[in-house]
Amino acid sequence: MISTMPSWRAPTLMSCLTTLVILLHVINLSDGLAVMSVDLGSQFMKIAIVKPGVPMEIALNKESRRKTPVAVSFRNGERLFSDGALGVSVSHPPMSYIYLQDVLGKKFDNPQVQLYKKRFPWYNMEEDKETGTVIFNHKSGKKFSPEELMGMILNHSRVIAEEFADHPIKDLIITVPPFFNQAERRALLRAANLVGLNVLQLMNDNTAVALNFGLFRQKSFNESLEKHIMFYDMGASNTVATIVGYSMVKSKERGITEKVPQLVVKGVGFDRGLGGHAIDMRLRDHLVKLFKKNYKP
Repeated sequence: MISTMPSWRAPTLMSCLTTLVILLHVINLSDGLAVMSVDLGSQFMKIAIVKPGVPMEIALNKESRRKTPVAVSFRNGERLFSDGALGVSVSHPPMSYIYLQDVLGKKFDNPQVQLYKKRFPWYNMEEDKETGTVIFNHKSGKKFSPEELMGMILNHSRVIAEEFADHPIKDLIITVPPFFNQAERRALLRAANLVGLNVLQLMNDNTAVALNFGLFRQKSFNESLEKHIMFYDMGASNTVATIVGYSMVKSKERGITEKVPQLVVKGVGFDRGLGGHAIDMRLRDHLVKLFKKNYKP
């Protein structure tokens, strides 16, 4: 089902630039401070860092890749992340946890959780009697909440960032889907807090894309005519379309009036179940039918 969200006004691009300048100034003044950002998707994540004397960089993982799988596995007393966890998900699916964003902060009877159970029938899941949310029962007898598993993955993102930056990091910014509700956002904050990470901000990923687009095209905006752009994002688990308006507006600060660029998110449409993984599942089901038809026992 396609849903829509009401429009809202984002901070001006100049105020965001000012915030970034202040942040970099603080980093330079505080000996040893570095900040990371995590572009958190349901299947992959990307990690960026800012540290003293160095502009923002995309951190590479140990496989020298920018994209890191959002996965964690437990097998033979060993915990694995990234490609190692994906390998376990192929050979021993119940021991590797993937697509955790789809169940984070949701009640057990949530339609998204039920869809998750249908797509991943090998997980032994139950309802937490206290919170009504999801609990994963591992074959070892241990129980994990989505927050605990996501916290481990976020901590792994810190390891990647610290190894790349050669710097200790505890502060971060995380991007989230614009349709994430308060329960889902709080669950992500709890996940970060469990591993000692300090979340400076949760930022809607569509807003981050729109800001990035506008920052490098300010000269193309004018006061008389608002420029409209649509951003279409189809990921592994969901699809989001965002209409954004760019213009120049008058702003008065400290008694000085000047024209500054501004963006307004006009509207957001999304489908939480439409993504690349849904296509994979359709292909899987189709191939299963063909196999059963051609190879009857």
